[in-house]
Amino acid sequence: MSKQNFFLSPICFVCLILIIQGCAPLRPTTDPELDKKALILAKQVNSYNDHILTSKGTALVRLETGTDYEIFKIAWAAVFPNKIRITFLISANPIETIVSTGEKITFISHTGKHSKHSFKSQDPDMEKYIHVPIKMSEMILLLLGRLWAHSIDDTYFEPSDTSLSTIVLNKKEERSRYFFHFDDTKNIDSFHRKNYTENLVYKITIKGYKTYGLDTIPGKLEIEDNSNRKLSLEITNFISNPAIKKSVFEIKTVSK
Repeated sequence: MSKQNFFLSPICFVCLILIIQGCAPLRPTTDPELDKKALILAKQVNSYNDHILTSKGTALVRLETGTDYEIFKIAWAAVFPNKIRITFLISANPIETIVSTGEKITFISHTGKHSKHSFKSQDPDMEKYIHVPIKMSEMILLLLGRLWAHSIDDTYFEPSDTSLSTIVLNKKEERSRYFFHFDDTKNIDSFHRKNYTENLVYKITIKGYKTYGLDTIPGKLEIEDNSNRKLSLEITNFISNPAIKKSVFEIKTVSK
């Protein structure tokens, strides 16, 4: 190795380390004993309604984008972790159906607005379709009455919250951080996600919980991004763990 290459190599290595560090927020120094308490809360978040593996339901939705808004109804059938059939309705008439199978996503217009089309995607980003940057898997979790279903890579209390009401969960594979806030009764009333540059991806505020049978789920939600686009969702009917046939996610014909 030449002298020039010898001296360039460590310089390049240091630069690479600085670049990597610049792409992810530094973990704050925290109290290990408090980290243990944060982990207990994180496990509660992870296990909340984890017995619900399928659901069917309906909800009212209001979508606000700037000065415009739309109001519609949705009906869905979902299977954890990545299958859902969701139909959008206006005045009880189906407008659009989206089917996601964990392998591909299919769009069907019931008004002839476009032809049926599909593309491969394990977990599509829904921003293009509902104008809020939430992934399909995250939407499915919400419609299952759940909040989180990932491995807990790292967790701690948010240092700026001296009330110890907010825990941070790092999802290293996404280079994302999720912040869960607990109210005085230890129920989660909001959570938000930040990306590796510490920009807000979305914030979800739980406006109210609803009980269906033996299950209590987040029944009124607001999903908002950093552009003030907002999707408000109120569940009007919910069935947990119904039997859902595979044919629900098979698209053969399109009604017009």
